[in-house]
Amino acid sequence: MEKTNTNDIKISGSGTVGGGKYNEVSISGSGKINGNVECVDFKTSGSSKVLGDLKAGTIKISGSTRIEGNVEVEEMKISGSSHVIGDVKSQSIKINGSTHIQGNLHAEEVTIAGSANIEKNCEAECFKASGCFKIQGLLNAGQINIRIGGNCNVQEIGGEHIEVRVSPIDNSFFKKVIDKMFNSKGELTTTLIEGDEIYLQNTNAKIVRGNHITIGEGCNIGLVEYSGEIIISSDSIVGEQKHI
Repeated sequence: MEKTNTNDIKISGSGTVGGGKYNEVSISGSGKINGNVECVDFKTSGSSKVLGDLKAGTIKISGSTRIEGNVEVEEMKISGSSHVIGDVKSQSIKINGSTHIQGNLHAEEVTIAGSANIEKNCEAECFKASGCFKIQGLLNAGQINIRIGGNCNVQEIGGEHIEVRVSPIDNSFFKKVIDKMFNSKGELTTTLIEGDEIYLQNTNAKIVRGNHITIGEGCNIGLVEYSGEIIISSDSIVGEQKHI
């Protein structure tokens, strides 16, 4: 998104402005925008609220932000806390903080290193997660790479290449002892996983369906349906397996 001859908004104390078109919106205090906003750059390190839709080239959130509408952005980085009432559409979204999206998330690339709660569907070309997340609808992506860093919940997962592994830091001997003592092992829970190449660790699923499937350690699967080959760890439980 190119800059235009429109004005900037800078709030470093406490202020309220109307919606409209701007070059840069910068909030380092407490700011509220009444109405839809379209800007090149949206930056907030304070407390901000947008009472409408937000369309921007880049969004950087390191404070606390609530957007009471839809978000359309090229690049979005969240290291603070954000709450979006509507849908989010982005080329790239990186979550290092905490994010709650009440609608759908659609992006080329999704990276979660913090925590995320998506109430509807998440669709991406590439989905990477190393934190904890909850997706109440479908997770659909070409490439799915999950490093379990806490409890993760998804209604259904679909993709070409799906890889779910325990995060390296969580796979240490010390972490395993702590997990056993306090029953705090991070895991992925879902009803259905469907893909071409699938590798799973610490996963609870009713059905896993694919071509080449590896059920690694710590899994509890009700039914595995495979068309190519299957490998099952002795440390995992599979109720039933079918070659289709």
